[in-house]
Amino acid sequence: MALPLKRFKGSSEEVKALSSWLELMVWRKPAMDIDGGVGQAKKLRARPASSHPRTLVCHDMKGGYLDDRFVSGTNNKDAYRFYHWSGVDTFVYFSHHLVTIPPLGWINAAHLHGVTVLGTFITEWEAGSAVCKKLLASEETVALAVRQLVCIANHHGFEGWLINIENEVPIEKIPLMLKFVEDLTKAMRKRETDKETENAGEDKVKEDNDNCHRVIWYDSVTENGELKWQNALNSQNYAFFDACDGIFLNYTWTEDHLDHSRKAAGGRHRDVFVGLDIFGRNFYAGGKYDTWKALEVVRKHDLSAAIFAPGWTHETQPDFMEAERRLWGSLAPFLTHRGIQDLPFTTSFCQGSGEYFFCKGKMEREGPWHNLSLQHLQPLWSQEGEEEGSGCLSLVTQEAYNGGGCLGITTHSSTTFRLMVCDLEWTRPLRVTVAYKWSSQPTALTFLCHLSPSSSSLKQKILEFICEKDKEDKTDGDACVGEEVIECPLEVSHVENGWNISL
Repeated sequence: MALPLKRFKGSSEEVKALSSWLELMVWRKPAMDIDGGVGQAKKLRARPASSHPRTLVCHDMKGGYLDDRFVSGTNNKDAYRFYHWSGVDTFVYFSHHLVTIPPLGWINAAHLHGVTVLGTFITEWEAGSAVCKKLLASEETVALAVRQLVCIANHHGFEGWLINIENEVPIEKIPLMLKFVEDLTKAMRKRETDKETENAGEDKVKEDNDNCHRVIWYDSVTENGELKWQNALNSQNYAFFDACDGIFLNYTWTEDHLDHSRKAAGGRHRDVFVGLDIFGRNFYAGGKYDTWKALEVVRKHDLSAAIFAPGWTHETQPDFMEAERRLWGSLAPFLTHRGIQDLPFTTSFCQGSGEYFFCKGKMEREGPWHNLSLQHLQPLWSQEGEEEGSGCLSLVTQEAYNGGGCLGITTHSSTTFRLMVCDLEWTRPLRVTVAYKWSSQPTALTFLCHLSPSSSSLKQKILEFICEKDKEDKTDGDACVGEEVIECPLEVSHVENGWNISL
């Protein structure tokens, strides 16, 4: 377990955006990763493909590059963090700089959960028109910009770009703009290094490209070069949609816009990301805690969603954790939750911040810290039936087994929590280790692993990893019709710094 390092002084420890065309053109990969504020990004973790509409989260907070810009983290434990990854497919880091490069912590936290990360290329108003004039000067300048953006993504370890052109473009330059979008999309799909390509089979490379490397066009400029938001996919912006992997619709849509978009997209309707502004600016149902009403309508049309500025809970609400619970609890029924599909995996549920830092139950460092690169795999924080009062999940920061926090489970009666949705396969013996401790009287504690029916058996098998068993429990072997329960008792092998270690 790596300790959160104290930040070094100097700008070399920061990730920065590029604010001008010149900065983009002169950008070069640093000789050493630490130069320019770049550490080693975690590899995008495998995640099962989804046949459901997708969910994109677009992070935009106070211009971006706040505490999150520091590669080694900060001592602001209350800095914004995101931990509802199971229902998210793509994460976009947004700012109003020309080239927004996602900070390392966001890349690592997203990749840990199998979530694709996009940076942003944006041009706006008069300054944006000047950039577009240089970008669209010729096929050569387009090719140079594409090459630079691909190199930046490769170096920093993220998967693609949101393209947002918020200024008019001369109609005679639209073919070059389309070429820019199409060529960038193709290049990002082929961005695997020669070594990775050689080591992977052709099918795997194709699968990775199809699922991960994305370029998305924002609904702004039309095919005739006007800056005119359509709030729908239609003939005015379809060419841009056709040139890339998807479109991010503006926020002032109506149900008629969604119906038209669904029809216009045809078989690609799930590549239409409908904008949902959490702040609720001229937005369906007013956003905020009513954003779920808009998402429900989007899902009714079988379209994907782009949730914009979820940091509203941090910027405007007095209790961040409670606001997160309320907002994402309302959105959860309309999200497709997916998890990891590879072993081994371990988690102590740390969210990437804390008041202390623990290693195997022992406090190794006292003092507040925040570093999203140290976030662990997160559970499904939004639980069905939580409102009924049977129990709840919470984050405990006063103690932990590893990192800055652990999962607190509070129950008032026999309760089942769904912690993760995974797609795991294994052929060798499975080793399970659980570290836990009680803050009150011990009670029954069992971890359930639901296995999908196999071709040889129609029954769903449930593995019961029993940590603590109620002495009066007489339900051994009970199972519903179509289920087979297999008990797998765990024994406490030792106690480590007050934590029971069962395996």
